[in-house]
Amino acid sequence: MQFNVAQLLKESTGATRTYELAEDLSELDPDLDPLNPLVGTLRLLRTHSGVLVSGELSTALRITCNRCLAPLVIPVRFKVEENFRPLTEVTTGRYIHPDEFEGQEEDLEDEALLINEQHILDIREIVRQDIWLALPMYPTCEHAGLSHCSNKLQGMLADDAASDDDTVGLITAQKDELVMTEHLPEENLSTTIDPRWAALLEWESKNSSDDRRKASGRSD
Repeated sequence: MQFNVAQLLKESTGATRTYELAEDLSELDPDLDPLNPLVGTLRLLRTHSGVLVSGELSTALRITCNRCLAPLVIPVRFKVEENFRPLTEVTTGRYIHPDEFEGQEEDLEDEALLINEQHILDIREIVRQDIWLALPMYPTCEHAGLSHCSNKLQGMLADDAASDDDTVGLITAQKDELVMTEHLPEENLSTTIDPRWAALLEWESKNSSDDRRKASGRSD
């Protein structure tokens, strides 16, 4: 991603160079995990103040879903359009002060946009910045073309299953507690039964007593 533009700088305004890129990105940034080389067409145009670099580039990166932590492959495509200015005149070697160029001061002082003393134009820093700008700020599985986060969905299903198991266990335990209580002496009921079942047991006990009276022909 470095281009010697000495000959281009000697030519008149409007001269161009075109390059087909297939660049390895493995050492571009330790925080980026590229899976594919950087590919695309780059055009260098001689301007009155330097070289205009333009083109459309693409690659693919491996990142992590911020929602479910699953590994993702994200395609990245971005456009480049930057003006690079030379530090020295190509014919005399004279240092060219930024004030001799037109443009924003911050752009003129940006080291990433300088053509060095050997007339090498280096786009690596520009590419690195553009890749980060092209990535989603909060990457999720949807950015990789998936309709949902697979890990998150599996976790939700597991949580639902665990919740259902807990509910069944609670109901079973309450039923067992009620059955055990039915066989206890009446004097122990008040201290052993769950208050939630007290009304039900009282109603059931009264109905049982009424049934026994009817069966024996007695009434109050």
